Amino acid sequence: MSIVTVRKQGNSVGIALPAETRIRMGLEIGQEMTLIELADGIKLVKRNLVLERQLSLARDVLREQADALQELATR
Repeated sequence: MSIVTVRKQGNSVGIALPAETRIRMGLEIGQEMTLIELADGIKLVKRNLVLERQLSLARDVLREQADALQELATR
């Protein structure tokens, strides 16, 4: 476990990851990550663009087929 400090960066705040962690996790400068807020903290996850695209398509289908799915659920 590593301890990091929240620091002011312009109008925002940020943390610096230890080099060992960055290397071990395969993180690159400028890489986007997903921030997930949990009840007791936060979780940073490497973005998976393929998964995000699949989830977006699934949401679209569910939205388009909401009436049919609702009818099936009542049977």
